[in-house]
Amino acid sequence: MRGRKSEIGQTRTAPNGYHYTRTARGWKLTHRLVAERSLGRALSQNERVRFRDGDRTNLRDENLEVYKVGSSSIAKRRAHLENKIEELQAQLKELADDA
Repeated sequence: MRGRKSEIGQTRTAPNGYHYTRTARGWKLTHRLVAERSLGRALSQNERVRFRDGDRTNLRDENLEVYKVGSSSIAKRRAHLENKIEELQAQLKELADDA
């Protein structure tokens, strides 16, 4: 049925095993919603939720752990990208020199 909108509160499971819940603002990861309800606040953009036992179907509060993505991981990613850019620029220079 095309055009049929899912109802708020409806859930689905994606092929990767993550559960999603329909909210007024769209589909949200259910484990994030459970963690937010448990904390009594919305998660910030730099907060992630992991499953302590690795089971994506285990949505119990005690199985969910909220952690912050550290600035060190951002700095590491930035350094990796800058290195990649330098490598690509060197390859472009080689091509220009060969032409």
